[in-house]
Amino acid sequence: MDKDLLKKAGRMLVCGFDGLEPGEHARTAVMDLLIGHWILFARNIKNHEQVAELNKWLNRETRSHNGSTPFITIDQEGGIVSRLHGDLNTYPGAMTLAAAGGPELSETASRISAEHLKSLGFNVNLAPVADINSNPLNPIVGPRSFGDHSSAVSEHVISSCRGYLRGGVLPVVKHFPGHGDTSEDSHRSLPALPHSAEILKERELIPFNHAILAGMPAIMVAHLLVPALSSRELPASLNGDIINGLLRNELGFDGLVMTDCLEMDGISLFYDTGDAVLKAIDAGADLCFISHTLEEQEKGIRALYDGLKSGQVSESRIDESLMRQQNAMKKNLPGQWENGIQISGWSGSLPDPIMADISRKSMTLLKNVNFLPSSGLIDTQKLLILYFIRPEQFIGENTVSGGDPLDAVEKAFPQSRFRRIPSDRAEEDLRKKPLDLKGMEKILIMTCDTGFYPESVSLIQNLIENPIPAGFAVMRTPYEAAHFNKADFLLLGYENTRLAADSLIAVLKGEIAAEGSCPVSIPG
Repeated sequence: MDKDLLKKAGRMLVCGFDGLEPGEHARTAVMDLLIGHWILFARNIKNHEQVAELNKWLNRETRSHNGSTPFITIDQEGGIVSRLHGDLNTYPGAMTLAAAGGPELSETASRISAEHLKSLGFNVNLAPVADINSNPLNPIVGPRSFGDHSSAVSEHVISSCRGYLRGGVLPVVKHFPGHGDTSEDSHRSLPALPHSAEILKERELIPFNHAILAGMPAIMVAHLLVPALSSRELPASLNGDIINGLLRNELGFDGLVMTDCLEMDGISLFYDTGDAVLKAIDAGADLCFISHTLEEQEKGIRALYDGLKSGQVSESRIDESLMRQQNAMKKNLPGQWENGIQISGWSGSLPDPIMADISRKSMTLLKNVNFLPSSGLIDTQKLLILYFIRPEQFIGENTVSGGDPLDAVEKAFPQSRFRRIPSDRAEEDLRKKPLDLKGMEKILIMTCDTGFYPESVSLIQNLIENPIPAGFAVMRTPYEAAHFNKADFLLLGYENTRLAADSLIAVLKGEIAAEGSCPVSIPG
């Protein structure tokens, strides 16, 4: 086997593995497959000390076996997508930032997040999201987006990128050409973006174009069918018309192009992993993610190595991508190409007070008709608090690992009656144990994407019709507030996280006013 070719192939892949320590999977990927880059998830993270040691090992062993400094990546968007999970998840997501104020807040938050990640050994954050969330039925983007207006999203995206770069981490703008106006999740299917090229250029592509013009270093391409941009029935991530044609030639982007994970159903249901790697590289991708399974990673590296060996893939094509990787690292991560990643370890405290303040500023009051007095809700047995629990909707969402952050609301109102109801099984749950409203003076209902479950929406609307005053805290996708516009109280919190729960409590206790501004238009 030609080790030099295998090393080049390994530098085209970004791989993940299970475990808090380097087990058999990680060691095989490093030492035998010569993988060049890595992605960590919540499954790899226990605490600051542990993840710093894991990243030290990845940096050292990759440089030893592959001969190059790795990109060690993470999906630390903040909010509902945070691999720093449990008590480490104290970073507001995109829609929270936009609700709290202008792009300067996004830059500040991203810088603080990047400094934290850098201290742990990460040098790439797979954020920010540049998708315009114009579809209320979108199950995958929602509050991960900065909003539904292209100009505002563009400003926040560029500011976030600048914050990450200031903090010492490479940002990745995603999910090109735009995942905001889809009603399917590419983790589970292959969505289509049906709009004309004119509409895409006037809306979806604008934040990406602004990011390119501002010199941002990396873009991730989504698993989407976009008929207006290509006559070939290939997802954008494998499509040369979209990567080489549109992104490279028409929009002029010469930075790093990354695929979303090739193990997502949007690819794996239709393509063998090895074939997907070859198609993505032929289309112009510089880094292909195979985030989970050793078997699939072996397929990917074998297909690329065999392609190089046979001449199906030209070595000069791979050298183009390796030069982009080197240039991105040298320009944005000084010293790492030559000396590796310097990992200091985290010595700060969480939550950062600036982040907590941003979360509080994001809370958005839509309506209050004699429900929440200025002094706050009274903690009494006559207050019923219902929490409609949201089942996980997309793979790898780790925001509530280690316990539900909204437990804090129950602890903040210990005298009140509190009940959790699963949104996807509400009727069954209430049939087994009907609600007892006798003696209740107020009902507070917390929801998290409950609007995706018509049965739960209908049950909640019936609650609103009863004479007991009812209020809502919508703690995720704001669009569902439209279902409950007859309520006496409507508050938007944008994410079911620890920070958002603390901010919600502060509003309900009368400690702060909810002065945020919703970044999307809510029908009705």
